[in-house]
Parts: sequence; C-alpha cells; structure tokens
Amino acid sequence: MRLFKMGFVALMLVAVVVSGIASSASAAHFGNNRAVVTSMADPDVTGKAVVNYSEGQGTFNGTITVRNLEPNLMYTFTVSGMKVCDGFASSKGTFTCNAQGLTLGGFTTAEVRLGGPAGSIVASGLFERAGNCRDADQLGSQCVAPGRNKGD
Repeated sequence: MRLFKMGFVALMLVAVVVSGIASSASAAHFGNNRAVVTSMADPDVTGKAVVNYSEGQGTFNGTITVRNLEPNLMYTFTVSGMKVCDGFASSKGTFTCNAQGLTLGGFTTAEVRLGGPAGSIVASGLFERAGNCRDADQLGSQCVAPGRNKGD
C-alpha cells in the first residue's frame, strides 16, 4: 500500500510539472503588446498603451495613459478601430482608462479619439510585441532575444 501511495504521489507530481510547462509555453507564445502613442498635431501629447492576453480567460486586457490632452474632454481608447474604453481627461490633461475581457482579433494600432469611437484621432501608435521571451526555446515562441534560443 505504501508503494502504491508513493507511486500515486510521483504521478501527481509529474502531472503538476507537465501542466506548469504547458502553461508556461502558452505564456511565452501569447506576449504582451505595447504602443507609444503620439500626436502629429501636438508633439507634447504622449502616452503608452498596453494590451495583454489573459490566458486563463481567453481574452485581452487593455490600458492607456496619455498626457497633455485638452483637459476635461471625453476621449476614447480604440485598438484597430474597436472601442476599448473611454473617459474624461483630468483637469491637467491626463486621460487614463482600462478594460478587461476584451475580444480582439489581430490588431496593430492604438488610437485616442476625441469623443467616441467615431471621433477624430488625436494620438496614435503601433503595437509592438513584448514579454515574449519569458522562457527560452518553447514550441510556438517567437522569441528572438540573443542567448534565449538554441544556437545563439
């Protein structure tokens, strides 16, 4: 009976390790996405947008912070034309909003629009993948950091 219990514990330990490796591989494959947003009309308008994949939920979370906008006006954060969230810039011209549980297809651009999703674009930027090199050489990983893949 003792041998059976030890075998069962060993089997459970293997299952936990394999499960951890599988979810770690997915975490590396589904990287984070960041964009620096700027305005062509006003070089003082700058900010950062982040969209992360939530593996457990199968959805995305998005957040943005932009400074030097017109104070007290409503702005909308869109990702490739799809509304993420909206809100009002502070009295100092800072707009921040975030949302969870987003369903996004392929996306490339972060935009801040005046008013709603159809409003004029006041700042924009292109997303870049980041965080994809958390674990080395995994199936499906697009990691290209030196020393992180075999042969580097």
